Amino acid sequence: MFSYHTIDIEQDFETLYKFRKDSYVVSFGDDSLSGSRESYMNKLKERLVSFPDGLVIVKNNNQPIGQITMQIKPYEGKIIGYVNLFYLIEEYRNKGFGDQLIQYADKIFKKHEVTEYHLRVTTTNERAIYFYKKQGFKMLKKEEKHSVPRYRMCKILL
Repeated sequence: MFSYHTIDIEQDFETLYKFRKDSYVVSFGDDSLSGSRESYMNKLKERLVSFPDGLVIVKNNNQPIGQITMQIKPYEGKIIGYVNLFYLIEEYRNKGFGDQLIQYADKIFKKHEVTEYHLRVTTTNERAIYFYKKQGFKMLKKEEKHSVPRYRMCKILL
């Protein structure tokens, strides 16, 4: 069973930055779009102030193995949850552990009375798209305003 801990910028940043860079390699093929260390640290600090429950390091036997980054924000006239990142290190991928991260996000958003949350996934990441659909996400639309086209997906929480 995994444990989930609100991030501590001073203690966790190096691990989180490494996770971010790897997530870009997995999603986009390289980490050139991942941004600078400083910009990522500033983004995390801002989000810790606005939604501390949304920045979580995932541990197994007290070892960091993943990360979840979530926000609550407006979208098309309503307030939604948004997942910026679900991440597990390579040895935990494709073994059913992603279900636990989704369940955790569901729990946090419900705790904050959010009834719907979104995420985006690159259009070429078929494995992730299949996984999210299996978890109850529906395709909302294709977004091509970024350098890499992405699908916006949505999950309704009951």
